Amino acid sequence: MYTVGEFAHLAHVSKRLLRYYDEIDLFKPIQIDPSSGYRYYTAKQMTQLNRILALKELGLTLNQIQRTIADDISSEELEGMLRLRKAEIEQQMIAEQRRIREIEARLEAIHNDETNTPPNVIIKQVPDIHALSVRRTMADFATAVDFYTRVQTLMPRRFASGRFYCICRSDTDTLHDLDLEFGVFVNKPQDKPLALSDDVMLNPSQLPAHDKMATTVVTGALETIHRGYAEITRWSAINSYRLNGTHRELCLQMATHLDGRDMITEIQVPVEPLPLP
Repeated sequence: MYTVGEFAHLAHVSKRLLRYYDEIDLFKPIQIDPSSGYRYYTAKQMTQLNRILALKELGLTLNQIQRTIADDISSEELEGMLRLRKAEIEQQMIAEQRRIREIEARLEAIHNDETNTPPNVIIKQVPDIHALSVRRTMADFATAVDFYTRVQTLMPRRFASGRFYCICRSDTDTLHDLDLEFGVFVNKPQDKPLALSDDVMLNPSQLPAHDKMATTVVTGALETIHRGYAEITRWSAINSYRLNGTHRELCLQMATHLDGRDMITEIQVPVEPLPLP
């Protein structure tokens, strides 16, 4: 048997926690010395304590844990609950990491603006481009990123070397219900749709030519893409241009890291010179 201190050390919990669980009849020692009052535990009790701690990690209150223990849920049920909670936490972590990358990108844009760093923008003439594309309304940016990645993953090998793109066709700037077009450039016009899955169909389309496209390249995950738009906006103000048309985001290099840090995207925005005063 183990003293409360020894058992607490083995279980990586505090003695105070064990005493409290004893007081509320949640987890009691196997024996209490009547003369000294010392509490003793056995190795077999570790399983029960781990079940209690696992339920606590799931977010259950102590009263809920007591009822759950009394109901004697199976190990399989507990494992299923823990795996579900683990998946939820992982999704929360991914969302927080995206937020961190977005914040870092905005800080960089602020720094470039305050230090008058020259915008890395060039003007291109872009011809008509044949494509296969799908247009969807996405609930939010994270959902759009996941769908865009799915389109790239499902693309047949004969088109996989094409340049993927995304176009936001929402009438106004918004963070939700995004009207987006996802597609891939093709070498020649296509005469029929391309089914990627039961619920994803790419249709033949064509992107119009533009005489003047302000372009810049951004390296990083899609949630950092606004750095490029900040650059183009600064460039247009410095050089007396105005944005004039639907912008495009072209994937120059697919990400090989899960966080997307090595993805390379070219932003293209139609522009025209401001009229002379």
